[in-house]
Amino acid sequence: MAFLRELAELYAFREVLRNLVSSDLKLRFRRSFLGYGWSLLYPVLTMLILAAVFSRIMKFESAADMVLYVFAGLVPWNFFVGSCLAGGNSVLDNEALLKKIYLPKLIFPLSVLFARFVDFLFNLVALFIIVSFISFKPSWALLTLPGAVLILFLFIDGVTVALAAINVYVRDASHLMAVVFQLAFYLTPIIYREELVPEHLRALLECNPLVHIIRLFHAILSNGEVPSLQQWGLGVGVAVAAAGVGHWIFVRLERNLIFRL
Repeated sequence: MAFLRELAELYAFREVLRNLVSSDLKLRFRRSFLGYGWSLLYPVLTMLILAAVFSRIMKFESAADMVLYVFAGLVPWNFFVGSCLAGGNSVLDNEALLKKIYLPKLIFPLSVLFARFVDFLFNLVALFIIVSFISFKPSWALLTLPGAVLILFLFIDGVTVALAAINVYVRDASHLMAVVFQLAFYLTPIIYREELVPEHLRALLECNPLVHIIRLFHAILSNGEVPSLQQWGLGVGVAVAAAGVGHWIFVRLERNLIFRL
């Protein structure tokens, strides 16, 4: 019932949500010369640096393979980290506004999530532009990409809203998560192939829920293959679990959030 009430409130305040998303997108690049072009340029530059540094070390067959593999993992990773770090602080950042007027508190992490989702879509555009110059091979697997995007969105939604509530109670959580994300980057096969991980360490990868989602993007974008039913099942499982647990945490903590600000 509490979750349904939250949805009803979000619908009632949908115009506020739209304005918050629009403001987030405008303010981040307001005084930048390239403006929103950085949403295209930043991931491209990051990918090129990673490709230059790791292409030989990680023993990819070619630079093109390295670019496709890294970008297919880096785009969803950037969406995940950007949403969690900014969304995790979203309630605290709007403390003054919440003390003046009533707004559904869930609206703040969701506004960040939707704004970063726009970034993610621009990143995908950059990805397709790059692969079209490298070795674009149209595949029926691309038709399944929206499914992978939806799974990724649900997973990030759960983690983001949970962090938004937890950060109000534990102010050091955001700093801790920044360190955790740095470690998680190297525990996620983005700059290396899973085959390079020693057999006795593979269990660490399986314990990382984001790995199961990144595999979907690697299969579709890098390998041109439709993910297996097992891969889809694991991806859906971790996404639904994260969304359910994340919103449950937020609803449980929300009732006293205003007194903790």
